[in-house]
Amino acid sequence: MVVLRVEGGVCFANAERIRSTVERAAGRDGATAVVIDAETVPFVDVSAVRILDQLAGELEACGVRLLPARDVGQVRDVLRTADAGAELRHIHPTVREAVEAARAGM
Repeated sequence: MVVLRVEGGVCFANAERIRSTVERAAGRDGATAVVIDAETVPFVDVSAVRILDQLAGELEACGVRLLPARDVGQVRDVLRTADAGAELRHIHPTVREAVEAARAGM
């Protein structure tokens, strides 16, 4: 299990960098989940959601889950309206709950 904290907004300009960071984390030996702590993410744009949603699907195919935790209102709203997959739309209220959900396979 890997927990990453994103500091700042997530948009088309930095989404690929975040993607590559998550991919490296997911590639660690024994990693079955990557939790993104989004507490300090004030905004996310639709293009970034599409990139993260695609990444979530690719990781899932490799047996690794991508779980968001601790969102702010705008992030939650955009994830829902941008038609993100179910895994990204289900935002865990705390990092601990995301970790427990990953361990339980939920």
